[in-house]
Amino acid sequence: MQKDAGLGKIYASGMLFNICYLMFAVLIPLDAVHEHLAVWMVGVLAAIPGVMQLPSRILSGPLVDWLGERFVLRMTFMLALGAALAVVGGQIAPMAGLVLGQLFMGAARGFFWTAAQTGASRDPDHRAQHLGMFTSFTKGGALIGIALSGLLAQLLGIMGGFALTGGLGFLALIIGWVLPKHVSAARPQKLWEAVRALAPAMHKPFIILNGLVALLCALPQALAQSFYPVVLIHRGLSDPTASLMTALMSFGMIVAGLLGAGAIRRWGMKHIVEGGAALLAIGLAGTAWHNLIGTAMAIFAAGFAAGVLNIAFLSAVSSRSRDGDRGTNLGVTQIYFVLAMMLTPLISGWLFAASGSAAAFLVDGGLAAAVGLVVMVLWNWSEPKSRTTVGETA
Repeated sequence: MQKDAGLGKIYASGMLFNICYLMFAVLIPLDAVHEHLAVWMVGVLAAIPGVMQLPSRILSGPLVDWLGERFVLRMTFMLALGAALAVVGGQIAPMAGLVLGQLFMGAARGFFWTAAQTGASRDPDHRAQHLGMFTSFTKGGALIGIALSGLLAQLLGIMGGFALTGGLGFLALIIGWVLPKHVSAARPQKLWEAVRALAPAMHKPFIILNGLVALLCALPQALAQSFYPVVLIHRGLSDPTASLMTALMSFGMIVAGLLGAGAIRRWGMKHIVEGGAALLAIGLAGTAWHNLIGTAMAIFAAGFAAGVLNIAFLSAVSSRSRDGDRGTNLGVTQIYFVLAMMLTPLISGWLFAASGSAAAFLVDGGLAAAVGLVVMVLWNWSEPKSRTTVGETA
């Protein structure tokens, strides 16, 4: 029962945190649009969290392996609360407040995923099922955060929306404070021992392969936090409607979270990754279509593909890890995710300014297809038992 209670608290706090940080993420470009900032500046603001997210993601694994996920989750939720306070309290120098808030939220995002995913993947008999539920809860939070951000900005004002994210971060912190403690008996005795395991993990073939899959997962999520709402507003939609349509990405991930574990058992990890990468490329490229129904379908398809790929790479990495190094392996794998979250808005912003939104989304789709092909080429090198072991243990 303690295990189930712990999982429920991870699901609940993760959902609250995702409402908080996705609302925060969408309010940033909405604020930039209303302040008439240049479109390339939207990309810069959206990429700023990566400055802190990359080092925090790297350190998150060793910290989880050394101190356990409860400690890291508490730190995560305090940073999320601090991000809101930085923006709301920084109105004397608004741009400085936005930058500081993005840095705090970037650090929170870096620490959160490794800690929460480690906690959700401990049970080897139901790993993919628990990770699927975790994906559905967190992406449910993302859907709520994205869908409501435009409406809340309209009703409460941008600063009121940011203040609400602080309240959600505080609620997540309350739940995080009562999480059960779980520290592996095989944990490193000192932080340096945990950090020292980072370099060997970076060279493991299955980490490299699944890192590329994580990179694919990041592409539509980065666009949802930057250019999906901006492009939809430029196409004539209101803030609430644009955020609702952007939330279709999260809805796709929720559906994938419910179906992903069964799909992996039925078709195997390799076929799921192949299909997910192909659907992701089609969904990203399809957003170039100016028909709103077609755009909505493309955003949903990209989100669904990202959700399936998310469960696949998390299951594969956690199943090939021990309690003493699972956090480190998950953290290193998701360095690729963070790099994609940083580079996607920058590249898309430059393409948007230079060639328009259609060209930007077509290039994003082409890049996804290219990464998917690389994953398939590397599969047998990195997953020699993929037809049996990986699929079954997921």
